Amino acid sequence: MITIYWLGNAGFEFRLGRITLQVDPFLTRTKQSRVFHGRVAVDRQAIKEHIKKCSHILVSHAHFDHFMDVPQIALQTGAIVYGSVNTCQLARTLAVPENQVELISANDELEMHGIQVKVIPAGHPWIPGYTSGQLRTQLHQPLRLRDYRMDSCLSFLITFQGRRVLVWSSISTDHAETADVLICRAVSNEHWYERMLTSVQPRLVIPSHWDDMFHPLSKPPRPYFSPPCQSLPPIRRIDLGDFERKVKKARPDCEVLLPERFREYHI
Repeated sequence: MITIYWLGNAGFEFRLGRITLQVDPFLTRTKQSRVFHGRVAVDRQAIKEHIKKCSHILVSHAHFDHFMDVPQIALQTGAIVYGSVNTCQLARTLAVPENQVELISANDELEMHGIQVKVIPAGHPWIPGYTSGQLRTQLHQPLRLRDYRMDSCLSFLITFQGRRVLVWSSISTDHAETADVLICRAVSNEHWYERMLTSVQPRLVIPSHWDDMFHPLSKPPRPYFSPPCQSLPPIRRIDLGDFERKVKKARPDCEVLLPERFREYHI
């Protein structure tokens, strides 16, 4: 049995037998203006309250909303952090011990005590304020949100006891593989979902990274804004009903789960 636990944003926790595996855990909330200036410390109290144990953390890329809380979680739990060059360098800079940091690249295949993880290349959209390229030198805590720079982006296919979960971090449908569960973006057009679900053929689809990461964790999640080029009127909040309609149109026999934050789901 696989237990899925949504942490908010793109963060998911998977309980797989004796292993607790997280992908992109992020609980810290800040003001949106901090994306462009100022420094932000991680919310250690939120991490302590909601993260009880973890053995492995997969990081899709090094932007703050995917990686910022990872070093503190690793220090609190002893989890091993898997990620790109920037991810690993940031982890070391933020005091994660070397034996808890492992470099991964697209097309790697990992084995974790009966769990298999395939690393798949992913494409990330351009978003104002979210930086890419080499890390700045002489970083010190707390970091600026723009210090969390992306060098590469990755998706993950997780296999446990014959069941496959595809955590899809890409704006492209290239390299998608079949899976029982698909976790993917909630802002694409109908053609994207048609291509994606035809490739993956999932029984269950879960939206990811749809909620407002600047909204307080103490309040219920609320949808963030769709990219202007993909919504009419130009700016509106993500419509999860529209997401479900597109998924069901592309694959009528597929179930859609709109999870509650910090609630367990068994598959």
